[in-house]
Amino acid sequence: MKNRYKNILKKDPELLEAVKQLSYDNMDSFYKISLSVIAPSLVMYVHWILCEAKKRNIEHLYFFARDGYLLYHIAKVLCKKMNIDTECSYFYCSRYSLRMAAYRFFDDSAYEKLFLYSYELSAYNMLKRAGFSSEERYMVYDEIGYDKEKEHDIIVKTEFSQLCEKIKNSEKFSEIITKKSDSAYSSTMEYIVQERFDRFKNVGIVDLGWTGSLQYTLKRLLSSAGIDTHITGFYIGMLDSPPKAENSEYITWLFDENTASVKSWFSHNLLECICSAPHGTTMGYTYDKSHRVKPVLSESENSSEGNLLLKELSEKFAFECDMSYEDKHRKIALKLLKQLMFHPTEYEVYTFRDYCLCDDVGEQYHNHLVQIEENAQYRKQMIFYRTFHRESTDSFYWYCGSVKVSNLLIKTYYKYMYFLTKYVIIKFRQRVS
Repeated sequence: MKNRYKNILKKDPELLEAVKQLSYDNMDSFYKISLSVIAPSLVMYVHWILCEAKKRNIEHLYFFARDGYLLYHIAKVLCKKMNIDTECSYFYCSRYSLRMAAYRFFDDSAYEKLFLYSYELSAYNMLKRAGFSSEERYMVYDEIGYDKEKEHDIIVKTEFSQLCEKIKNSEKFSEIITKKSDSAYSSTMEYIVQERFDRFKNVGIVDLGWTGSLQYTLKRLLSSAGIDTHITGFYIGMLDSPPKAENSEYITWLFDENTASVKSWFSHNLLECICSAPHGTTMGYTYDKSHRVKPVLSESENSSEGNLLLKELSEKFAFECDMSYEDKHRKIALKLLKQLMFHPTEYEVYTFRDYCLCDDVGEQYHNHLVQIEENAQYRKQMIFYRTFHRESTDSFYWYCGSVKVSNLLIKTYYKYMYFLTKYVIIKFRQRVS
């Protein structure tokens, strides 16, 4: 284990002792990082969740797929080990599956995410977010006068809002999405009731983060069925202000939407890749032979081997570590994660180089977490460029990781200028909002 992690873990001898117990000779890089950073951070996070749940008299904790997979298995170990009687379960859902059922309400919350700009947005990707077939897409294109031959062309931001307005005002689009949403609503609500959301007055949902949209959509669906369960969402952090909903609150562990300094170095994409479940995204719900509702899962974009290894290691770490949660553990987790996310070694970057993810709800494409680009692409993330190109966006999933393995000469300069750029943008948006 690298000394930088060891020195941080020394802040709590119980953490360091658990790492020593699970270490062995010739550990590979993935195991070292998982043991030194990821497992301790996730175990501390779950400890915090269980403490907060007890304070709030929460009856049941739902760990949301897929990011809650490791957290759920850690929680089961801790609850058994510490004789905690809080019920825990794993809830299969995704932005796609819940929003499909919510489009029928025709409110801003559903449409806002449907027409959200992303890295590789095209007319095809936008309508696939709502499950439109080729025939259905062509009917919409014909009505709005859009060339179907261009449906895979990447849309620049200046054209994006115009296309969104045309699609929103399309009668054919409204007709198709209503039918799809009505169909999805029935099975989705049956799954929600099957998972006993209607039996508890006070529940918690657990996720990594980052906008709270899943919690809001779930609350919208529950309210539509007259289920007034209070929901407390537990998150590692928030990148944006979560949508407000009655009888619903959001609690963050490491940072909230206003914590500009942490948001400027934190790589949520890296953490999502590492923590993802060994199964694919929930695309909807269907019925098994016994007429119970079960999730429909897509193919996973990554190998399940690493996810399963980290699950086993996290469970062992939770069992071995006899820590009692204190405020200092938040600072320990921040330091561990900052070393990995903002100051990675080349060896660490290459460990996660082949991980893939998608920033689009429709899961229409998957890109590598680490991208090696021409030097000009790194400079486009700098404040000097973005000041004069307001339409430009962050096109890297893990910028600091990509810089580390790039051909740039002064990598430290690019890393800190990227931090400064993000910090200035976040502070500016806070000021004008």
